[in-house]
This record gives sequence, structure tokens and C-alpha cells, in this order.
Amino acid sequence: MRRIVDPALCTFALVLACGDATGTATETTGASTDGTTGTTGTTEAATTDGATGAGESSTSDAPTGASAGGTTTTSGAEPGTTTGEPPVTTGGTTTTDATTTTTGDASTTIGTTGAPAQPVTRAWWVESLLTLQIRVIQRDVEAGLCRGFILESLANGGLDTPQYEPVEQPAEWGARYVFVHQDLDDCLDPYQYFEKDIVYAASATGTVTFHDVDPFGRPASVDLEITGSYMPAAPWVPAEDLLAATAVAVENG
Repeated sequence: MRRIVDPALCTFALVLACGDATGTATETTGASTDGTTGTTGTTEAATTDGATGAGESSTSDAPTGASAGGTTTTSGAEPGTTTGEPPVTTGGTTTTDATTTTTGDASTTIGTTGAPAQPVTRAWWVESLLTLQIRVIQRDVEAGLCRGFILESLANGGLDTPQYEPVEQPAEWGARYVFVHQDLDDCLDPYQYFEKDIVYAASATGTVTFHDVDPFGRPASVDLEITGSYMPAAPWVPAEDLLAATAVAVENG
């Protein structure tokens, strides 16, 4: 006799005999707060023990982001940590782990090196219808001055200026002018000095020495050290100024 079997009962019997097809069940609690980094809650997972195959499961609760070996992995770099990116340059200085390199512009000093330029001194033998002179002029760039000292031959009608009498020179010569001015462009011109804005010394002291004098009284060279004292005529005028030089060749003027 044929037995009528209800299909629903057959399906139920198959399920009991075969068990769960996957053998795993997952229950998730909490809500995702960041779609890119995972959830902030905990995950409870039932894992089938593959060794027994009996459907026994173990349950573990682990914070999101924890690895199987117990090491926590940080998804973002903390401030001050090394991320492998190139060092940051600020204020012209690049800082690495152990080396600091200056990358800004180096300071450059432009100027004159070495000793200051020495004054240039020249002397001329100048004859005229009225007198005979030895004109000595010194160009001093550092001081910004052009200095002058003029001797006149007394035998040829020259004069010895009274305020310069303390200057010691050969007996037949007299100290005629001691002066300064500021024009350095053509300072060493023995014929242009009187066209400048000259300030004459109120008094002077010093010595003049002739070397290798010829029969006409002309020296081959002169040494001189003349200190002039000046009235405060202008801000650039020194209260006292020294014209000093040695072995100055006497040229034809």
C-alpha cells in the first residue's frame, strides 16, 4: 500500500541529517563609523573547528584592528612619527635624523680686503718768474683729504710764513703754505690746488729733509713730516692733520 508523505516533513528531516551547510554563524554588534577603516565595535564570530568536524565552535571577542599575533596596527601616523616621506624644509634648514643642512642663501660680504690703501705723495720743482717752489701734495683716500705743503726759495724772493716758522727746513728755504681740501679727483695736479676749496692751517710744526742736492739747490728726494692745526671752518676740516712721507722723488714741474 502506498504511503502519502508530506513534503514539508521530508525537508525538515533532510536538514536534521545534513546539518548547517556552512558551519559558521556570525553576529555583528555595533555600528560602522568609518567606511574606510572598519567598525568601532566588537565582532563575535563562531568558527567551526576543522579538526573535529563535529560542528563545535569557539567564540572570540577582539577589538577591531587587532591582528592575530596580538600586534596593534595604527592606521594613521601620529604627530612626530616617521612616515617615510621626504623631510620638511622650513626657514631654509632641512632636518633629517642626524644631519642638519643649511639650504638658504649664504650671506655674502662684499668689500675691500687687506690693508687700507696708503696715501700717494708726489713732489715737483716749480720755477716761475717770481719765485722757486717745491710743491708736495698727498692724496689720502682713506681720510678723504688732499694735503699740500709748499716750500719757497728765499734766495729767489720766496717768503717764510710766520705761523709756519716752527717747521724746520734747509736754511735757504721757507715754509709757505700748509693746506687741505676735499677734491680727490685731480688732487695730484701741482697747478690746480689753488682753485680748490682750500683751508690753510692756522699753524704748523714739523721737519723737511733734502737728499742728494745738486749744485742748483734742487734735491733728488725729500722726507717730510708736517702737522697742521686748523680752525673749525667746516665739518670735514680736521682739527689737526699730519702729512708724512719719505723718499719722495722731486719731479720737474
